[in-house]
Parts: sequence; C-alpha cells; structure tokens
Amino acid sequence: MASTFAGHELYAKKVLKVLPAQLNFLGAFSTDISDEVVGPSKSVDVPLVEMNEAGTFNRANNNFARPAGTPKTAKVTFGEPIITGFAVTADQASKIEKRFWEGKAELNVTSVAASAQTAVTNLVTKENFAKAVTNVGNSASFAKSGVAKIAAAVESATNKLRVKFSTLALSGEYFYALLAGLDADVYGGTEAIRGGVIPGLFGFRKVMLMYGLDIPGFVCEMSSIAFAARGFRPADNKPYNAVRDIKDPESGLNLTLVEYPDGPSGDLSESITTRIGASVGDSGALVRLVAGGSDD
Repeated sequence: MASTFAGHELYAKKVLKVLPAQLNFLGAFSTDISDEVVGPSKSVDVPLVEMNEAGTFNRANNNFARPAGTPKTAKVTFGEPIITGFAVTADQASKIEKRFWEGKAELNVTSVAASAQTAVTNLVTKENFAKAVTNVGNSASFAKSGVAKIAAAVESATNKLRVKFSTLALSGEYFYALLAGLDADVYGGTEAIRGGVIPGLFGFRKVMLMYGLDIPGFVCEMSSIAFAARGFRPADNKPYNAVRDIKDPESGLNLTLVEYPDGPSGDLSESITTRIGASVGDSGALVRLVAGGSDD
C-alpha cells in the first residue's frame, strides 16, 4: 500500500490555509463551481447574479407567490485543465525542511489563482465591454480621490452601474498606489494588506487587486462575467502515492493534489490541478478604466 511522504502533508495543509485569500476575487463575479469532473470542450450555463427590482405589495401580481422565471445565463466552455508542480530527488526529499514545502504550496496556489484571474482579465477588452471611464490618471498619482471620481463616473447616466453593488478591480500598480495612502481607519482592517481587498471604500462592495490587467482596472457588477470551475483528477489512483481533493471553503473551487513517485529514478512529483473557464455575461455591467483621455 502506497504511503504518503511527510512533505506532501505539509504541502497539502498549507495549500488549504492560503487558498481562500488567493481566490477571494471570485466573489466579484457570477460563478458555477462544483466537484464534477468534466472533459475539455464541455460547457455549462452559468446563471448571472442580478438584482430583482422592489415594488409595492399587490395581492394580485406582486406578493409572496413570485412568478417563476428563467435567470439569464452565460455559456462557459472548458479548455484543458491547468496544472502546476515540481519534483524532488530522493536525496532532496530526505533533506528539504518544512519551510520549503510550505513555501512551494503558497507559491503554487498563487500560480493557480493567477491562471484563474487571467481567464477573467483576458475578457476585459473594448470589444467585449464598450463602456469606459477615461482620464483616471497614472498609477504614480492614483489615490483615494481617484476612487471617488471613478465612483461618480460609473454611476453616471452613461454607465449606469450601482456603486454599492459593484467591485472596483485595480491592477497591481494602481492598487498599491492607493493602498499606500490609506490607513487602518480608512480601509477598516487588515484585509487590504493580507488579502488584497479593501472593503467598502467610497461605497464599493470592495476594491480588490487583480493580476493580469494591462489597463488600470475596471468596475463590475456580478453579472458582468461568468466563471466556472470543475474538478480534474487521474482516472485511477493506483500509480500515485496520493490523490487528494482540497476545496476552498469560500468559493468552493476544488483543487486536486497529486503525489507521483517515479520508480526508476526515485524522484517524487507534487502537482496541483483544476479546470476553469470564463465568459462574458452582461456586457453592460462592466466599465473599463483608461489612464488617458483616449479609449483607443
């Protein structure tokens, strides 16, 4: 019977610990995430999260018996799974300490999360989302006053987004420039420093760090982008020391950790894998941010 190497246990525990902070950006979008294993080219229809309008109670047509309806959906098609990992020789495995395994876990979870973020940011183009706020300035001078201007601009008659239901996603340069001018009394805690999230600034649901952007950022409601994830694991566990599913307790996204011993060489490989996809939802529910006065 195969036995799991102690380094794998350290690795797995650290993956579970750091996963929620790395995937907290998924709360800004409509998601459909499950443990189901699917193949490439398979599609799922992701229900878009939209607000229901409030009205006056009416016994005939606006009461507790709500009319059933079909939510708007966006089709997400999966490509090949993503995978990251590394190998150690027998000699390295006997000498490498705890900090190595925990450090690799943190970095590799970050790598998987970056792939998920890129699936989203690749969609944020002029062709997919026509609305834009221009003249947000350069990153060196970006501060909380810039966030206030963005909030006012997206609430305009042209853009028609609702700030309190929207997330402001910023590229690294803009997010860190903003963070440098804030203190704990302003952003309300340590979320910004530890998790890349500033809750409630100028009425936004949250302001968050978003990797992979080649523009300053964007403002979106949850219906703007649909994100889906499914499991991916070997068909048979026999050749492996361990095949372990780890689920993010917040988003529900499932990662599979695989430990594979190579008999002839004595090397040991550790991998993390999952399957993700994203697509445009409501094209009117996202506003791109442009540094200068031109949207070309």
